Amino acid sequence: MTRREHLPEVLPAPPESGAETQPVPGNPGAARESVPGRRPVALVLGGLAVVLLPALTLLLGLRAVPGFLLAWSAGWVVLAAAGWLLDQRTPRRWPGWALLAAVPPAVVDLIFGVPVGLALLVVGPVLARVAQRRCTEPALDLAELDVEIAFPVGTGKLRIGRDRAVLAQSTRSGGGHVDHALPLAELTLAQPGEVDADDAWWPLPGGAGIRLRRGPAVRLVAGRQQWVLPVEDPRLVAAIARRRATAAWPQRTGPQSVDAWHALRKWAVARTKTFRSGRQTQAYPAFRALVGFAAAMLGSGLLASAIGRGLTDFGVWIAGAVLLALGGYFVVAWLRVRKRLEFAELQQLPPDSPPWGDPRPDFAPVRGWRPWR
Repeated sequence: MTRREHLPEVLPAPPESGAETQPVPGNPGAARESVPGRRPVALVLGGLAVVLLPALTLLLGLRAVPGFLLAWSAGWVVLAAAGWLLDQRTPRRWPGWALLAAVPPAVVDLIFGVPVGLALLVVGPVLARVAQRRCTEPALDLAELDVEIAFPVGTGKLRIGRDRAVLAQSTRSGGGHVDHALPLAELTLAQPGEVDADDAWWPLPGGAGIRLRRGPAVRLVAGRQQWVLPVEDPRLVAAIARRRATAAWPQRTGPQSVDAWHALRKWAVARTKTFRSGRQTQAYPAFRALVGFAAAMLGSGLLASAIGRGLTDFGVWIAGAVLLALGGYFVVAWLRVRKRLEFAELQQLPPDSPPWGDPRPDFAPVRGWRPWR
């Protein structure tokens, strides 16, 4: 591969050189400066969903539920609360932590005739969702926070975190599609603008792409990668990306050879495809976490019952231990796969690859691109 050639696996690529363009006034930013009480309100709602309401549900069943099952439920509530507190930078996962905290108390209360616990299965995740929306409500002060923010991009989403921006597309027919990511520490250009052309197309490495319609868009350049994405408020997205780039941590160095890059790419594609009804389709490794937590919950419940009731049937003890170990294995496997997939998302181009399109700020990387002043 020469300096100006891309490997066939990443083609088609955008033009290496674009036409010179002049800035236009563009639309003024519509985002507010800040959202009053963003963090306190989100923390209060999230605490209600993950901690207080599950604890109240347990208190309602205090007289009817045996102590060992109350202790089992309380242990899962504590685990979910710890996960939620450690996951403050990712509000989109808060409803999942609320559901994890709600299931054991609801199941225990339902078994012993306290049906009010079922309401927690709905109220908890809904409250956590409200907290998530409050925490990520669009405003300029989001640039100073380190929480992940999501912006709609066509049929997918642009997620901007503390150290990276991720483009997650929802159209994944055929399977094997890996999300794309940019390291914010390497961000060199965050340019608001617009596309003055109908049905333009911005290719992404690997054959995917983004359909660009006439309207506002944002241009992001980091390292050798470049995106042009249709967003509702390009000025807000660009401001958040620029500010976070100043404090972003450098990401791990990518593969140092083309062979190593091929191996990483092959591994990532294999982890994101499966077969259903004889057809290849997209796989979602996060389901391993759901299976793991469900198995661990059931296994720990069996062990708690065996301990609390003094059971001598080894079958219950063995089943509980196996399910608990299996659940732990699935959760750990998910964490390991997720970490390496996040690394693979940043390595969409092989080492020594040329820039993806024309990175110069005064040149249009795609037909109809016009930057804003």
